Amino acid sequence: MRYKLGGFLLIAGIVFTFFDGIYYLMIKKEYNFTMVGEVWYYIHPYSLQIIQPIVERYIMVFLWDPLLLTMLQLPFGLFILFLHLYFSCFIFDDK
Repeated sequence: MRYKLGGFLLIAGIVFTFFDGIYYLMIKKEYNFTMVGEVWYYIHPYSLQIIQPIVERYIMVFLWDPLLLTMLQLPFGLFILFLHLYFSCFIFDDK
């Protein structure tokens, strides 16, 4: 199970990073990648606005600014590759 999910995330991360890079470098003529926060905003913008007060008030104040905000500013392809490493190495244990 972990190899199928990890393989899918690996391929998806490489393909998304490739096409995102081609789009920004060849069409827009700038070096900029799509960030995780942009993708989240395109999918559901209201949940992105609601999650900050929830995390700061009810979980931990310092969890939002150094950790989650940095994660939202990562390139989306790199984030998918990090998910691939996480799911392939740590989550599922085949026995």
